[in-house]
Amino acid sequence: MTLDPHRRARPPGPAPVTKNPFSLLAYMRRMRDGAAQTVGARFETYGDIYYAPFLGRDVYVLRHPDHIREVLIRQASKLGKPTSGLTASQLSRLLGEGLLNANGDSWRRRRRLIQPAFSSKRLQAYAETIGAHTEDALARWRPGQRVDLSREMMELTLRIVSKTLFDHDVHGETDRFAAAIHTFRQAFGGIDAMLPDWVPTRGKRRTLAAMEEVDALVYGLIDARRASAGGGGDDLLTALATGGDGDDRLTRRELRDELLTLFIAGHETTSHALTWTLHLLSQHRAIEARVRDEVRALDAAGPGWDDLPALALTRRVLEESMRLYPPAYAVPRTATEDVEVGGYVIPAGADVVIWIHHVHRDGRWFEDPERFDPDRFLPERKKALPQCAYLPFGAGQRACIGKQFAMMEAQLILARVLRAWSFDPDPAHVVRPRLAVTMSPRGGLPVFLREVDIS
Repeated sequence: MTLDPHRRARPPGPAPVTKNPFSLLAYMRRMRDGAAQTVGARFETYGDIYYAPFLGRDVYVLRHPDHIREVLIRQASKLGKPTSGLTASQLSRLLGEGLLNANGDSWRRRRRLIQPAFSSKRLQAYAETIGAHTEDALARWRPGQRVDLSREMMELTLRIVSKTLFDHDVHGETDRFAAAIHTFRQAFGGIDAMLPDWVPTRGKRRTLAAMEEVDALVYGLIDARRASAGGGGDDLLTALATGGDGDDRLTRRELRDELLTLFIAGHETTSHALTWTLHLLSQHRAIEARVRDEVRALDAAGPGWDDLPALALTRRVLEESMRLYPPAYAVPRTATEDVEVGGYVIPAGADVVIWIHHVHRDGRWFEDPERFDPDRFLPERKKALPQCAYLPFGAGQRACIGKQFAMMEAQLILARVLRAWSFDPDPAHVVRPRLAVTMSPRGGLPVFLREVDIS
């Protein structure tokens, strides 16, 4: 397709961020302390698409559903995952060329190999493990105890994804692995990340040591399973480590990248979604009570796979929580050829950033957008939303492969937690989002546990 030469080449936008140390440090501090606010102010100033060059790279920032549909669906073949730049380089350190970062034929091959892990038959089996691990975690709670819900949900979902996808018990390694991932998350987007690997800052040394910890665990899983010659369980790791021939057989490095991608994507985003949901319910007791009533109407043994259709309000609560606090708050792409979006020509090689956080809080699509209202997601109201106005799992061919698993896991965990527990916020802690790889509560979410009568 020949693009209209009369189209404007660039939308308006702020002054470029250059390699000048003062310009760069000022930008990093501004984004560290209030990225969402900075981007939101720019949208209000420049409109639904603005141009924000960064260190010599063209960057186009979007929030309108029509523009997002062009990028993620209608012209998705012209835009791939970034392979260079700050965000891509930091993610590649951790995830390598896994499914999240791969493009083209490599992505299609990996997606085909991984897709069977999320079939309905497997999801049904996973539901039992989710219930068992959740009850085990709740059995350690005590009334009046102060806990960090962010850490509790992170550890729980880590155990679940390890068992369901890799048939691996990480009870003895949770702290080590979680600490390593936390170190990487803290470093992501920081000033240290702007410097080359050979610059020996304290933050870089911690990050590199954390990556060694992560690799030791993941390569250990791979080597043990391959040494068993297929004698492991009926899980994704066994299928990937022992299956395939020739080009379809993943190398040791490819296996590492895929396993680590699923480790991170399979627990971190879900744990944040649950944490934000529990925070919101602690501020909205009437909605919390409605969810608890829904759960208690089920079999006393606890919610499982067959109960998911009856947990409609529980699901809506999660959907509304992910509207207000989408764990994956922004989606990056890079144009592989010239592409027209919103009346502007985005040139090949330019970066495109979709700010899901701002799409979800736009009053044009969501009335009174700052209000917590799970009934926005009643079927008739959800159907009225424009395509790509709500996309916590992305959209198009590259939407999250584990969406169904994540929603099932979150529904079952939330239902079991709320059946017996409520939470009183710690008044000494101010809850604020932290935007790094994902959106999490800055400093965790400390609360006091309150047991509720289940009779």
